[in-house]
Amino acid sequence: MDNRIANASTGRLLSGIVSDAEKLIQQQFALFKQEFKDEVREARHAFVPVFAGGFILLLAAFMLCLTCVYILNTATTLPLWACFAIVTAVLGAGGGVALAVGLEKLREMPPVAEKSVDELKENVRWLTKPN
Repeated sequence: MDNRIANASTGRLLSGIVSDAEKLIQQQFALFKQEFKDEVREARHAFVPVFAGGFILLLAAFMLCLTCVYILNTATTLPLWACFAIVTAVLGAGGGVALAVGLEKLREMPPVAEKSVDELKENVRWLTKPN
């Protein structure tokens, strides 16, 4: 009879360990999900200025391009096509710099949910560690 009681206690103990491990994994996934949402929100803050800046830059470049082309054509003896080429090259360089700044902000962001993934790996190691 003592053997059955010991087996029942061991069974309950193992069941409790498995239950606790399941809860821990569920909490880790909930943390991962929340971190992912936070990082998506952070990424949105980087994308909004990049796209808004790109759109505004496009409109401004178009208007400035036309203005500068005609000013350059009036001030020099260059043909109109050469004035268009010069202004386009200058504005393209400015747009490239703006794009590079936005992309650098994206590169500086940490990998998605890095902390949660590391903690999940540690929990899996702990759960699968031989005693």
